[in-house]
Amino acid sequence: MNALPLLMIAVLAGGFWFLVMRPAKARQQAQLKVVNELSVGDRVMTTAGLFGTIRDITDSDVGLEIADGVIVRYVREAIAKTIVTPSSAEEFGEIELPSGADALGSASDTASKK
Repeated sequence: MNALPLLMIAVLAGGFWFLVMRPAKARQQAQLKVVNELSVGDRVMTTAGLFGTIRDITDSDVGLEIADGVIVRYVREAIAKTIVTPSSAEEFGEIELPSGADALGSASDTASKK
């Protein structure tokens, strides 16, 4: 009996696991880490793209303030990521502009370059 077809199936199954299942498990573990590290006051984005600030947390859900006084409830697993907002420019470092340039440029400068 020829073992080549059986070997090909085993190689394809191993390749499928390595290329698809392994990265999916890594993403799942990273998401679980994000959910477990949530704390009150964190700015977050949900899987639906809604941004808010966590106001309260229970074992199963979080209360997100999406506007002043507007709190919505989401399951913890719906939090996609935490949003890091730098408190000052020093965290990014100073940005140097080319000599003679201002921060926004002027309309005449932009028009003359076209």
